[in-house]
Amino acid sequence: MIRGLYTSASGMLAEMARTDVIANNLANVNTSGFKKDGAVFRAFPEMNIHRFNDPVTVGIGFKIDPAPFIGVLGTGVAVDEVYVDFAQGELHPTSNPLDIAIKDEVSGWRSFFEVQAPNGELLYTRDGSFTVDGEGYLVTKEGHYVMGESGPVNLSGGSKIVVNTDGEIYLDGRMVDRLRVVAFPQDALFEKMGDNLYRVQGQPSESNAQIIQGALERSNVNAVSEMVNLISAFRSYEANQRIITAYDETLGKAVSEIARI
Repeated sequence: MIRGLYTSASGMLAEMARTDVIANNLANVNTSGFKKDGAVFRAFPEMNIHRFNDPVTVGIGFKIDPAPFIGVLGTGVAVDEVYVDFAQGELHPTSNPLDIAIKDEVSGWRSFFEVQAPNGELLYTRDGSFTVDGEGYLVTKEGHYVMGESGPVNLSGGSKIVVNTDGEIYLDGRMVDRLRVVAFPQDALFEKMGDNLYRVQGQPSESNAQIIQGALERSNVNAVSEMVNLISAFRSYEANQRIITAYDETLGKAVSEIARI
């Protein structure tokens, strides 16, 4: 019976983790380029159940306990991993020439803007809501440099900015650089770093994605679907909680009644 308490408790912990993932998705439903997460559960090893102390007579004065097999018992569940769903988000037109979106064209590969963190590390993002800083550099909302083929993109000394579908940047009709847009296979190891940035293990490949100026990729979170998942997680949590309460009441009765006997 004690084992059932641990099994239900593991279910509650797993549903708490799933609730955190869903809540984070809902919090970023309006974040440009955000990719939703999903929790994957893993069951603990099952145990075989046998019936003991049930002897069978096999002859005069002889008995054996065959311990017949009854079934299997689940021992709990845990969150195995949290994966990122890189499905393409809807492209939303804007009037800002510094808003840039990526439209993936090759199945199984995901393209990213390459940016440089203040410590010099190269990170990757799908959020193309860029701005120009005081020194004329194209930066993310957090101030990370947007990388081009020649390094950080500098747009000083001009006014009209045009980005074509190949990522080439023209400043007052003069090409100044080309956006560094790279692709990774969907099964690459992605690590979310916060601020809509990723660290990726593996060598990036050249991307053939289409670059759309004056547009932003919306989050791929479906608010209605996530709310349904949230309600499901709450109900599963409450079901495990009720099981623990039932076990506790049963143990309490067993202890008090056995004590009276």
